[in-house]
Amino acid sequence: MAMWPFDANGLRNQWTTIVADGFAAPVPGVVYDGHRLDSGVPMGGLGTGYFTLEGTGKIGLCSIFNDIVPPRRDFKEWLQVQVNNHYSVPLSTADIAYWGHFPVADMVCTFANQPFTLGIRAVTPLILGDAVASNIPATLFEIEISNTSDQPLDLALVITPPQSKNSKAAQVTLYGDGVVVAADDGPLTGRIACPLAPHQSQRVRVVLAWYAPHWRDSGNEAHVHQYGVRYASVQAVASEAWQRFSELTTRVLAWQRVIYTSGMPDWLCDGLVQSLYSLAKNSIWIAKTRKDEWWGVEGWFTHNESHLGCPITETMVCRMHGHFPILFFYPELEAGVLAAFRHFQIADGEIPFSYGGGTSMRDPRYHCQHPLNPGQYAQQVYRLFARTNDHAQLGQFYASAKAAIRYQYTLDDDDDGLVNDQAHVQPGQLWPANQFYDIWPWWGTSAYVAGTWLATLRAGQALATAMGDSDFADECSEWLVRGQTAYQEKLWTGEYYRLWHDPANTSGEGTHSDVSLGNQLMAQWCVRVAGLADVLPSAQVDSALHAVQRLNMQSTIHGLVNGATATGQRYDSRDRTKTSIFEVTIDPETDFAKQIFVGENLCAAMTFIYHGQRETGLEIARRIYAAVAITSRSPWNQWCLINAETGLPVWGEDYYSNMVMWAVPMALQHQGIGQFVQGDFVQALLHPVS
Repeated sequence: MAMWPFDANGLRNQWTTIVADGFAAPVPGVVYDGHRLDSGVPMGGLGTGYFTLEGTGKIGLCSIFNDIVPPRRDFKEWLQVQVNNHYSVPLSTADIAYWGHFPVADMVCTFANQPFTLGIRAVTPLILGDAVASNIPATLFEIEISNTSDQPLDLALVITPPQSKNSKAAQVTLYGDGVVVAADDGPLTGRIACPLAPHQSQRVRVVLAWYAPHWRDSGNEAHVHQYGVRYASVQAVASEAWQRFSELTTRVLAWQRVIYTSGMPDWLCDGLVQSLYSLAKNSIWIAKTRKDEWWGVEGWFTHNESHLGCPITETMVCRMHGHFPILFFYPELEAGVLAAFRHFQIADGEIPFSYGGGTSMRDPRYHCQHPLNPGQYAQQVYRLFARTNDHAQLGQFYASAKAAIRYQYTLDDDDDGLVNDQAHVQPGQLWPANQFYDIWPWWGTSAYVAGTWLATLRAGQALATAMGDSDFADECSEWLVRGQTAYQEKLWTGEYYRLWHDPANTSGEGTHSDVSLGNQLMAQWCVRVAGLADVLPSAQVDSALHAVQRLNMQSTIHGLVNGATATGQRYDSRDRTKTSIFEVTIDPETDFAKQIFVGENLCAAMTFIYHGQRETGLEIARRIYAAVAITSRSPWNQWCLINAETGLPVWGEDYYSNMVMWAVPMALQHQGIGQFVQGDFVQALLHPVS
């Protein structure tokens, strides 16, 4: 007999369809054997902190008390069932069928030799289009306990939430009908009595709320979380969450139904839902509490590159991929992020690589990946304008974007209209390569960096036109024409765009590299998602795509290998030595050339789709997500780099870049941001029918 909240009798650890409460028809996903799951759903919203509800039945990682980098590793019991006041059974002893659909974790739990079963649904408010409702530091639990025996049972649920190490600085509580909370001298616990007749079930609701508004970042600067200006205590949080329990749960399931009934491939529907988990694990949202803070009363939202894997606050090159959910659903928060980059811009126009290492928010880093950062900032300014069509807002960013583009002029070493790679590596070292593939140095003119620059010039034209600045539009046009000519002359092999070209190279690697980069057409992806005109000739684009399919796609069954030789072999750049980036050690076996970047692969997949090769593009993306969800069973711990041979994780847990999955539906509709956000799909997500 099917149990609540979903029918767990089907297949596990592979794609399936799931009959579940709250959904009128079966929905796609993966039901995991909980004890084989890599990491559980993070229960948290925008800037609230989170805890993971593990498939083992325990609470795992925890940052709700400001243990942010690294998150605290609790891995403790949180739920036990008391039987006839005689003995207690921990949830971790159950066989757990686990279906996560972020921000929801559903569990069906059966116990060997025990006369009861449990069904659990945990929901954290994450409402697309409603940032305030998504900033409630609480999780809503609904638990069904069933007596499977022929005898009456005196059962009780005993809940032990994560505990603060300093009860005065941070608080946690449980709230709900029938919940008796006790602390005494030990940990806070809640007890719910559930006496059951034979074969009877009872469903209870309880709110777990937390409140730790004051914290210090990695630079030792004091902050207040945004939720701290809305709530005076943990009791206030719990009270609101309890009053809105049904509403918030209904709203979450409503936007999920839009995705599940969209007609997109099942794996893509699942990937869209799950990828949003990064908003819980990697976001911080601080309040304005002093007059000397430059941001507005709406606070300052940030998303980290990865609090767990490579903690750097708002890395520009990662948000270039991953910011789409924020842009689509919380454009006011996106504007705040870009305003911070504008605030940190220096006199020559350079935009920083990030706001700082760790969780630092006002320790900007310059001259790192600088051949990309300023132009990607300008492109993101245009993306925001495409999203909002707000000319007044654009006016606040235009001078900054213009200065950023002009800064990049200075990185044209040979006056050909193209930005050159600026590898700052020492002899025998690999970092900083100063572009996204940051321990794989390139030289002179590279397809990726120079191509991204061409897209920046196209965005510069569009920004200038929107502002009525014909002089700067002409300036960008002149640079673009020169750059396009040089790009073809230096990089075109006759079949695809070579990795880099540098006649004056003294690195010992020759004057050029004919390696085929899987995402060599980054230029085309950048303009297509922005809804702008192409910057590369269509014939060469088609030829390059065929080459990428023949060389990079055939070199792996998991997407596209980052670098492939002209004969279709995975490119092994060189032996590795340990390299540190912001105190994060890159493993000696890591080779960015011969492995797979998930975010970059998804960009390349979309480029195939935008250029008429829909099935190939979808297959690349499907393979990538299958490696995440099936091979490594880590949909809520998505890695940046995966192994081209096995599909297993290599480097970079919980990565920002992977939310670029949210641009795939836009590519399927052959639309740019402006059209897409006005279309039926996004509007239905913002205004779902409950």
